[in-house]
Amino acid sequence: MMKKIALMMATLLAATLLAGAQSMKEATDKAQEANAALQAGNHADALVGFKAALEMATACGDEGAELTLTCQNAITGIMYNIAKQAFDDGLYDEAIAKAQEAKEVAAQYGNDEFVGRNESVIANAYTKKAGTLMNAKDFDGAAEVYKQLLELNPENGAASLRLVQAYVQAGKMEEAKAAFDTAKANGKEAEASKLLGNAYLKQAAGKLQGKDYAGAIADANEANSYNENAKAYLIAGQASQKSGKNADAITYLSKYLELAPNDKNAGSIAFTVGALYQQAGNKKAAAEYYQKAVNDPKIGAEAQKALAALK
Repeated sequence: MMKKIALMMATLLAATLLAGAQSMKEATDKAQEANAALQAGNHADALVGFKAALEMATACGDEGAELTLTCQNAITGIMYNIAKQAFDDGLYDEAIAKAQEAKEVAAQYGNDEFVGRNESVIANAYTKKAGTLMNAKDFDGAAEVYKQLLELNPENGAASLRLVQAYVQAGKMEEAKAAFDTAKANGKEAEASKLLGNAYLKQAAGKLQGKDYAGAIADANEANSYNENAKAYLIAGQASQKSGKNADAITYLSKYLELAPNDKNAGSIAFTVGALYQQAGNKKAAAEYYQKAVNDPKIGAEAQKALAALK
């Protein structure tokens, strides 16, 4: 009886080894077919083939370990190439989706190199997509993409700066001011300050022209809080004068002259400040500012008359 059982076990073992050999051959054949598809440039069929070969090789245990690793590397590379091709073709949403899937598979297989490569595809695709939206003047859409980029990497200085720009272009100044803090934290304070300063300066000029003097002064002050600018002081001074706030007008216009003493309007503004001081009864200060205007080709003669009248 024992001999019979031993014979049965030997027969079963031989059958198992034969089945294992057959499975490895099938796995190898499938991998070779997949490789042929890859060489022919058929990435889709190659990916399907390597996945099938991987399943077969994994089922073979230790005997299939080498082929398992080969299939994993092939799958990782193919999935990356598919994502990269979508990016190269300008299919940014598809590239992001494919690269995200490829990244997860690479992480599952422990392939850190391709995890990093796919992260680069994702970041570059978001960047290109946002740039395309900016060029199309879809500033709200671009802002959303820049926010997604910052979710991937909160220290992305370029994305944080472009987010400020997108909000400025969309006319969403409160959102732009909030985004400024991120840009500042990422080393882009100077560039973001200039963006916000120029945006508020433009708004101030528009409000001055529209006779919204309080709004012009507020926006001019906002402009200077981000990026001090002589023109912002000029706008605030002119708006203050038109509002009957002469003391404020003197302060703003004097600051304008301090920052832009050689501006083409400097002589006329100096004369205005002199007149405002004269109205306030400060002859000494009036004379000082009239003197700044005496050589101005447009207002010089009037300045000389005003000086003479003070004596």
